Amino acid sequence: MRDEEIGLLVFLGLGVIMMIIRFRWREKFEGFGRVPPPDPAYASQFAVLRDEDYDLVLRGAATVNHLKASGPVFRLLVSRGQAELRVSGAEPVRIVRAEVTGLEWVGPFGRGFRFHTASGRLDKVTVWPQGTAGEQLAELGWR
Repeated sequence: MRDEEIGLLVFLGLGVIMMIIRFRWREKFEGFGRVPPPDPAYASQFAVLRDEDYDLVLRGAATVNHLKASGPVFRLLVSRGQAELRVSGAEPVRIVRAEVTGLEWVGPFGRGFRFHTASGRLDKVTVWPQGTAGEQLAELGWR
């Protein structure tokens, strides 16, 4: 085989691998930066609120199904009954308090946290807020 033929075979092989990864990625991870929808019983409990109607706005960083966001593109809005994680360019993640069985604090000094649910739908969501968010979340009933 000549060098050109080998190069063409390598190029075609890489193209096939990339196509497989592209389609398998969506199937395996439900889409980059997305989480499964909530159970219909919880989805009906979510109320559409304006930003100023939330009790707490957390900034910092988040990882949502392999999409990492920080700074001005990430916000977690929290009230007593619900939370909404917003990342620019991605679908908002809506969380009803009744769905969450607890918060798991992770990372060095427990600065980040994950939402635990019975269904596990938020297992791929980690929030790294600035400041002392633990006390503020506890005051709103998120423990």
